Amino acid sequence: MATVIRSISDLTKILESRIQQALKMTQQEIFEVIQQHITDYYKEPVFRNGTSAIPMIYDRTYKMLNSLIKTDIVKTNGTLSCSVEIDPNYLDYQYMGGASGLDIMLSANEQFHGWSIEGDMRIWDDALAELGLKPGILYIMKSNLKKCGVPIK
Repeated sequence: MATVIRSISDLTKILESRIQQALKMTQQEIFEVIQQHITDYYKEPVFRNGTSAIPMIYDRTYKMLNSLIKTDIVKTNGTLSCSVEIDPNYLDYQYMGGASGLDIMLSANEQFHGWSIEGDMRIWDDALAELGLKPGILYIMKSNLKKCGVPIK
């Protein structure tokens, strides 16, 4: 059944709804790519001369594995936005030994596991590169807008 648009207000509501849907789809795609890089980090065989993904000198808590979050979509000054980010509670978390979640995240983005074992992954940078950085994310958003019925060039 066709939607009848009787006013600019009706059009705005329909467009905003479709933009929110496209934004949510884009957010999910970004989340999945970054989460996969975090998961792959935990599987990287850097211990025992590159034969194991299990550390020998510390026990993993897996807190970083579950730290990625999606925020709600918010409207501020007419602009819809959301983010995919590391939970601020994790960034403030203190591990035994004094490192914070932020310290661990930074080390993981500098190809280290716990600042002690070097690996090959930069989890955040690699994920953003896979997404195509800002141009790639804009392309994903445009594609999702089209899927949601918003004609865009």
